[in-house]
Amino acid sequence: MEPVTTTPAEAPKPVRRRSSTRTALIAAAEAIFDETGSTSVSVEAITRRAGYTRGAFYSNFRSVDEVFFAVYEQQAELVFELLSDMLGDARSSDEPTLDDIVRGVVEGLPPEEKWYAIRSVLITRARHDEEVRMLLTAHTDHFHDTLQPLLVECLSRIGLHPVIDPALFTRAVVAAHVGAVSQSVLHADTQRVRVAAVEGCILGLTRGSASA
Repeated sequence: MEPVTTTPAEAPKPVRRRSSTRTALIAAAEAIFDETGSTSVSVEAITRRAGYTRGAFYSNFRSVDEVFFAVYEQQAELVFELLSDMLGDARSSDEPTLDDIVRGVVEGLPPEEKWYAIRSVLITRARHDEEVRMLLTAHTDHFHDTLQPLLVECLSRIGLHPVIDPALFTRAVVAAHVGAVSQSVLHADTQRVRVAAVEGCILGLTRGSASA
């Protein structure tokens, strides 16, 4: 009886997963923004940079705005992770102080130029594009809704409580920081400006004693 011989199966060809394609397209768009500071680029520019086709782009994104929104979301997630860690340290401290909380906000919302720059571009686009406005609003609402209980709890531990709606208070604190960052090019010591803006907003919109 002749031995049975088998032909080795061909090695499967590597398959590009959709998630890796999406990641590569986001990275390409981010790199282009780093170089140009603009989101007014073509689909071809992004796909050429990523090494994919238009078909690959449109299987992951509906528009250039959407891919740049994904870049913004990616940056925002990194910022929020850092912010959560910083405020988490203040919340878990045996004797937290106002300085601890202010430092947590300031260092947790660092002056990441890319995040603010892309956000600024998206806000401008949102004034004329309802879809962009809805996406940006939903993301911003989620960011503030997640931050609010963490910030309010930290302040309550030192006896400070918002005198206005907590949601509005949280937005005001973030806005104070964003405003300070927007002026950073005009100041040599941006850290002090950001600390003063955030601390002033917190003290102006809370009641109680920081020593309570």
